[in-house]
Amino acid sequence: MNDADEEILNQAAHWCLRLQDDTCTAEERQAFQQWIQLSPRHAFEYAKMLEIWDISEQLPNHSKTRKQLLTDPRQPEQKEQSSR
Repeated sequence: MNDADEEILNQAAHWCLRLQDDTCTAEERQAFQQWIQLSPRHAFEYAKMLEIWDISEQLPNHSKTRKQLLTDPRQPEQKEQSSR
């Protein structure tokens, strides 16, 4: 993964978390609309983040788990290795 890919993933995770927050402003929602329309890749990565969000609601202590799933920069294979 290159820096540009990682930045898009971080932005998608940010928007996923931010848009779920009750304090998200109309200006932020407008900024999100602009961001998602900049590139099909933005929409794709955001959709993947929403899938993670939906899955995380089925996990115990889902609010803490959801944030960790969306923001942990380690790759899944790194997480698996560290849990051994």
